[in-house]
Amino acid sequence: MTERHPEASDARLPDRTPRASVGARAVRLLAPLALLWAVGLAASSASAQAPAPADSGGYVEGEKTLEGRLLAPCCWAQTLDIHESEISDQLRNEIRQRLKRGESQASIEQDMVARYGERIRAVPEGKSLTGMGVWLSVLFGVAGLGAAALVVRWVRKTPANKPGGDGVPDGGDKPAAARRDEWDERLDDELRDVDD
Repeated sequence: MTERHPEASDARLPDRTPRASVGARAVRLLAPLALLWAVGLAASSASAQAPAPADSGGYVEGEKTLEGRLLAPCCWAQTLDIHESEISDQLRNEIRQRLKRGESQASIEQDMVARYGERIRAVPEGKSLTGMGVWLSVLFGVAGLGAAALVVRWVRKTPANKPGGDGVPDGGDKPAAARRDEWDERLDDELRDVDD
């Protein structure tokens, strides 16, 4: 038998270094993807385990009307029907359940006022938005009539609408040369300069 020398065996085998580096590159590229997949899987399982709202479907008579009359008690800025917060969700669910049980809108609203105070009402009791709407309509109507009168007055005063229609006041036609002003002359001079 012949003895093999370590130097000889290394000379006959192909160099495996590039393949090892390709494998290492693949691991470096796939490791973040595997991590992202694992995080996404964990997030989706967590959202699947999150509790669903008590009752989220179906139409209940008067629900949206009542939610539109009450403010969210967390910020006092938006009504319950559009505000997104945990307490708003809870109050919407409570209103839905109580309406399904047959309670009236007025009794639910009174209970909310008793709990959170008069401030929870979007429109204070005894007040109406229709009165404000009427006043705003009247105000906009008067403003529109005033604007229309100004436009009519402006159209009547324009020189093109006066007799003669050429911007010359009544009293006759002036020759075309007399109707030219300094800007016409300046424009003609500049055009002559361009042509030269």
